[in-house]
Amino acid sequence: MKNDVPATQATAGEVSRNFGQWQDAALISPVIITHHGRPRVVLLSADRYASWNDTPTAGGSEEVRLVETCREALLEHMAEGFIALDPTLRVTKVNPVFEALVGRSASQLVGASWGELFPLPTQAVIAEQMRRVLRTGEAVEFEADSTVQPGRCYGVRVFPYPGGVAALFANRTEEHNLRNRLRHARAMRAATAAAPRLAVARLNIRGVLAEMDDDFLHLSGFSRVELLDCRLTDIVRPADRRALTLALEKVLQGGSAASVETALLVKAGEERPVELSLAPILRDGSADGVMVLILAET
Repeated sequence: MKNDVPATQATAGEVSRNFGQWQDAALISPVIITHHGRPRVVLLSADRYASWNDTPTAGGSEEVRLVETCREALLEHMAEGFIALDPTLRVTKVNPVFEALVGRSASQLVGASWGELFPLPTQAVIAEQMRRVLRTGEAVEFEADSTVQPGRCYGVRVFPYPGGVAALFANRTEEHNLRNRLRHARAMRAATAAAPRLAVARLNIRGVLAEMDDDFLHLSGFSRVELLDCRLTDIVRPADRRALTLALEKVLQGGSAASVETALLVKAGEERPVELSLAPILRDGSADGVMVLILAET
């Protein structure tokens, strides 16, 4: 088969929306599918795939060079760390992301065995999964804490690869931390729900009420519709409004959490003494709002 037509690129969204069109394009030339601008997978016709498998590796044919060029482009630009190993688990290939991940160059990695490079028990578990893939031919996927970079968590996908086995390492630290924060948030909601004198509200960057729990509504006597878009300072005792405003400004400017004793002006017209705890809600290192815990005095 003649291969003088260069590979084309398409985003994952384009392929999803017009799969038939790109399927036809793949009959003519390989289609490199990108995700967030990075090459991720290649769409090939069955005939072209078969011809690549049947092409002799000797002689440096145009077919082989095209395959290698596509493969190298993917390995160089993918976000995941990539490592390929032979059946004895000796390293045959790594990409720059994996080099950065382990802090060693390709020249230090290629040719060495996995057990020599990574002898710790946790890393031995990864080696066992690689042997499992070699035995079964089925891919496996799991998460593992990094022993090279403490505190990081990686999603690992091990799969069959020409000449042995390969693995992709994707940094899942932020996702792992987010899951932990969500679990902690659920526990915090459950704990505050069990404390009838404790209410929670969220203010936006302007100090306006954006969210309130049912305990806050019960404490104030107002409905959610009545309080939404109301400034917190408008429903506290007038004598304390300046002190609360200064505390909110300090928190929103990146200061630490603050506490203010005041009284809520409830709908019935009375004052209800409370202690307000204010903490910044951070986004990209800057305050994006304020979380408020309201503790009503007995």
